[in-house]
Amino acid sequence: MCHLLNYWRSLGGGKAIPERTSLDLRKLTNLLPWMFILEMGDDGSLRYRLAGSSLEAAVGRGMAGRTYGEIFSDREQAGLMAELYAVALVQSCGVLRTGALAFDKNETFEMEVLALPFVEPRAMGGTILVGVVRPFEYDNQGFTDRWGEFQHDLSEILVVPSPRVMLTSQLSPRVLVALERLDIKIKAVDVDKVLEIESKGGVPGMMGIPSLELDRLGSDQRQCLN
Repeated sequence: MCHLLNYWRSLGGGKAIPERTSLDLRKLTNLLPWMFILEMGDDGSLRYRLAGSSLEAAVGRGMAGRTYGEIFSDREQAGLMAELYAVALVQSCGVLRTGALAFDKNETFEMEVLALPFVEPRAMGGTILVGVVRPFEYDNQGFTDRWGEFQHDLSEILVVPSPRVMLTSQLSPRVLVALERLDIKIKAVDVDKVLEIESKGGVPGMMGIPSLELDRLGSDQRQCLN
């Protein structure tokens, strides 16, 4: 997570939204199997443009061109995350989510997913999300198709200022109800604190991911693009 976050910041992320053309994957070689790109489809759906080899091996099929919601059996939480990612695309901000991922009752893993915005003029809305999944061990040597079997449980949703953020006022009533039921309050990642801990050899998130209340951010970060 910190590797991608550090690299994004080195491209100006946080003060401005980096251009997709500035993304040099050669500097992210060790992350590539776990990386993905999300974009808005022409029909408004959230789709994978690309997904790393480890993600596709765990799923058991190619993910490019598939919608986000198709991969999960828990449609409610998949729909919740799809809308949050869609709003993040509109706002051109990042999202960090934590929780759990389950293939079945015998395989459950801690889950962290970081997705950060890049300007891409060819994409719907002009923004894509480039993300990475915290590596997990999976047993799918036969490349068995597991599409539609995954379940994921959310525990935290944090916005990564770009410098803009998403606000709860931009979310649908359905998503707000779901967040309340899950007892999740959206906060902002304290990026400076996270990277400070990491630079000193610590593990950001060991005692909870450093975060800020959204209303503590400046008005320039909270403003909406539309």
